[in-house]
Amino acid sequence: MAQEKKSRPLPTSATCFLCGEENPYGLKIRFHQDGDKVYTQYRVDERRTGFDGLAHGGVLAALLDETMGWAAALAFDRMCITAEITIRYVKVVEVGTMVVVTAKPASCSRRLCVVDGEVRGQDGALYTRASAKFLPLSAEETRRIDSRLIYPEGRTSVFNLPEETADVT
Repeated sequence: MAQEKKSRPLPTSATCFLCGEENPYGLKIRFHQDGDKVYTQYRVDERRTGFDGLAHGGVLAALLDETMGWAAALAFDRMCITAEITIRYVKVVEVGTMVVVTAKPASCSRRLCVVDGEVRGQDGALYTRASAKFLPLSAEETRRIDSRLIYPEGRTSVFNLPEETADVT
């Protein structure tokens, strides 16, 4: 049986709406890996409301999409794109609420990974659940994206890609 990985922070980027360190409009959140689960926390602020002090559903969808995308990427060992996402809003999220977003692969084949995610309050209340299908990018495209990610000190990559081979002709 494989030993479970310890919780570790995942890389960020400069411009991402969710984790972008240089994006003035972004949420600047951090994602973490714990085994095959990915999670983050976010306190809903008044700039991210939809109506009357409630979190905008699009912000919750973005949080789920990115968290689930990281779970798929780690399962595939490749960056992924979202092919389909289904979201069920269960309960409204009020401004000021700290939510915990989690995602875990439900099933993965060679070409498709299905990931389940949810948004809960710190008290465990379920606000939103989702399921999404992800497609892996090529090793080359994953390397290109990975080279632009910002890693915590001492880390170089979360991906175990095969070495690039020189084209000998």
